[in-house]
Amino acid sequence: MKDQCLLLRDYYATPEMRAVWTEENMVQKWLDVEAAIAWSQGELKMIPKWASRAIVRGCDAKKVTPLLVYREFEKARHWIVSLVHAFAKVSGPEGEYFHLGTTTQDILDGGLTLQIRESYVLLLKELRALESILVRLARRHRATVMAGRTEGQQASPVTYGQKMAILSSELRDHVERLKECSKRLFYANVSSGTGAQSTFVYLSDLQTTRRMETLVARRLSLHVPYMSMHHRTDRFAELLNILALINSTLGEAGMDIRDLQRTEVAEVAEPWDIEHQHSSSTFPHKRNPETSEWQEGLAKLSRTNALAMMDVQQQHERDASRYAVEFSRIAESFGLASSAIAAAKHIYGGLIVDKKAMRRNLELQRELTMTEAVMLRLYQKTKRKVEAHTICHDAAQLAREEGRSLKECLLADPLARKHLTAEEIDEVTNPENYIGTCPQQVDRALMRIARLRRTDGRFLRMGKKR
Repeated sequence: MKDQCLLLRDYYATPEMRAVWTEENMVQKWLDVEAAIAWSQGELKMIPKWASRAIVRGCDAKKVTPLLVYREFEKARHWIVSLVHAFAKVSGPEGEYFHLGTTTQDILDGGLTLQIRESYVLLLKELRALESILVRLARRHRATVMAGRTEGQQASPVTYGQKMAILSSELRDHVERLKECSKRLFYANVSSGTGAQSTFVYLSDLQTTRRMETLVARRLSLHVPYMSMHHRTDRFAELLNILALINSTLGEAGMDIRDLQRTEVAEVAEPWDIEHQHSSSTFPHKRNPETSEWQEGLAKLSRTNALAMMDVQQQHERDASRYAVEFSRIAESFGLASSAIAAAKHIYGGLIVDKKAMRRNLELQRELTMTEAVMLRLYQKTKRKVEAHTICHDAAQLAREEGRSLKECLLADPLARKHLTAEEIDEVTNPENYIGTCPQQVDRALMRIARLRRTDGRFLRMGKKR
């Protein structure tokens, strides 16, 4: 229902992704599979050439419309039987050769696979676009120092570029997962009733059946199956798990933005349209990070969909228990991922990064985020790590309790004062001197992303006629 709501639909799927999963496109994909089967049967003289050509011409959802199929469905109560009857009504004698030897699952699986491929390519393009935005942010903020946080508390300095490099590299791994799963996902399926291909062998022979299967796969630009795919819902489960990972990554990133946008932190913020945008019906001053927060809700739905697909258990060679999940959850998962990526492109494309706030927050505890660096300097001088840790711990706790700086407390400690001068403390508590390999990690991550992006091309062209 939400897909039909003007106010809600773009929150769950982009218009481009919704277009892939329309009823008309579903019926067209069924007809594309039927056309490929009829064409191959004509080429192999399993049916007359004139009939195969007429079937190919007639496999058009503007002729065999969803409404026409539905009118047959009201009587037959079966999707593909209704498709066959609808085709017969708008065709001539070639209708008797339509859907010869195939079974419902061949058409449903084949059509679904074609819709998945269309969504897959669309999603890859959008992921790459988001990746480019994140790469630019990582490069721009390669050395922008901020407080690193663990368990919600300031720990030691990092750079914002490193955070963006981590996020972009995680998304790149999801792209690589999608590329990897394609070799298991995009199979043609011409298996007949129980997957034994008995009808095709009966109508021709073993060799012709294999050639027909190969021709169908090539016409649809799918992998040639090595066995029946009727039972193999695991490939769809793998796909939905990858889509759930994409949503989970963006959900987690959204929660990070929400936390960093808190009034008391204010280090980053979603883009804001000052003239038009509102985010509270009662507090006019607020700028709520609602787009970022929404991401985690989408992630929860996507993980639920992945679980539902993994929970499909078919009896014997196949059954209909899979249909409810496949026809609902796969489309929705692609929609959720598309919406999350579109939202992330908006967020990070206009992200407000406040370097002054990052520095202000680093200094909030008056050098306490640098206790680790001080401890290591003391260790270098004394070769007593436990003692160095105790000195810094005691000085830090005193600083917190009395509202003093770490430097003041260290200088008041005889053991610390014995090994560290005021100038050394200033040098070792400078955050810019303690960002480790953050900039280099950014460089390495971006080099890896650039190298892997060069291998994306053939996946972005999937389904296109050569």
